[in-house]
Amino acid sequence: MADVVWANHVLELLEELPENERVIIVEKARNLTLFPRMYPVRGSGRFRRHRWYLAGSWLVYYRVIGDTVYVRGLWPARIP
Repeated sequence: MADVVWANHVLELLEELPENERVIIVEKARNLTLFPRMYPVRGSGRFRRHRWYLAGSWLVYYRVIGDTVYVRGLWPARIP
């Protein structure tokens, strides 16, 4: 099983989100403990070489190094 480590700035942003969006993001991140490489890798852009998944209206970017998943960023999937 992999450990999931959240960057401090991501945790701060999660605290500001509505509860329903926060739950979706965290629930999908729990899947990463068993299957850390289940999502695709970005080939270009700000988060290139990061894996990503869609959670509600947010894109979650992370990297896998050994048996650790580092959640590095949250990005809005759509602009309101």
